[in-house]
Amino acid sequence: NSHRMTNSDARHPNLTLDEVRHLSMLARVGATEEELERMRSQLASILDSIAILQEADTEGVEPTSQAIDVSNVLRDDVSRPSRTREDILANAPLAQEGYVRVRGVFDEQETG
Repeated sequence: NSHRMTNSDARHPNLTLDEVRHLSMLARVGATEEELERMRSQLASILDSIAILQEADTEGVEPTSQAIDVSNVLRDDVSRPSRTREDILANAPLAQEGYVRVRGVFDEQETG
């Protein structure tokens, strides 16, 4: 994989540290000189991958945003009876006066 990064550096010699520094500033990513050099190498590798993809023959291939045919699987919005309050509260760990009872979020915890 490091061999590939070396090749990408050779293919994109015009990707300078100043350009990477500028991109870093635009993205609001602070970076040391060492990190900028690593980013330069990584960005060059990405550009290399894009260049390889651009070589693919796409003649006659329709643009798409999905690799597979996708359709919504939604049911019709039809009114139907709801479950009763008693059915719903039957699954609650603790119910009181027709409501689910829970421990207060902001209550102080007892330490005893």
